[in-house]
Amino acid sequence: MSESRENRRSEILKAACKEFSENGYDSTKMEQIAKRVGIGKSTIYEYFPSKNELLKASCEWIFDNILFDVANLMKENIPFAEKITRYIKYICEILNSVGNGMIILYGKTDSVQILKNNANMFHVKLLDIIEQAVCMATENGEVRQDIKSRNVAKIITFMPSPIVCEEIKKGNSDAIDDMISILINGFSK
Repeated sequence: MSESRENRRSEILKAACKEFSENGYDSTKMEQIAKRVGIGKSTIYEYFPSKNELLKASCEWIFDNILFDVANLMKENIPFAEKITRYIKYICEILNSVGNGMIILYGKTDSVQILKNNANMFHVKLLDIIEQAVCMATENGEVRQDIKSRNVAKIITFMPSPIVCEEIKKGNSDAIDDMISILINGFSK
């Protein structure tokens, strides 16, 4: 695919993600996406034969970008606790910007399945990236060796919850630091 065609495809995907997140899948019209990009609706169909295909590509595109960013973050030469803090803030920033619209599918079977399939693949890949970082932290002596790295990765992966995101929105970094400390040091005395 030529560079200009790839750029146009990316513009359409960005616009689709914004429309889906602001209006929900069912309420989003291809005309709205085209208008946001400044192209005709028929141009979108040159890249994506249907709205479902556009949803699928949008999910893949946004998830791939997130995975790329998280993988790079986990490779940084910083303490493991700092990696976790940055990961949580990054994911919460995304969750806060996307809002609920992207997940409001109003029971459309095809669209729900597309989102579910993409989300499942995303979570597996995200767990793999986080688990690799946990293994590195274990080798560096930052994490106990007697715990399963996959279980630690699961805890870290799902820490960016709506409650945690709200704390970050409020600027309550002490709460995040305390949670990371508890995670790293444990609950027991």
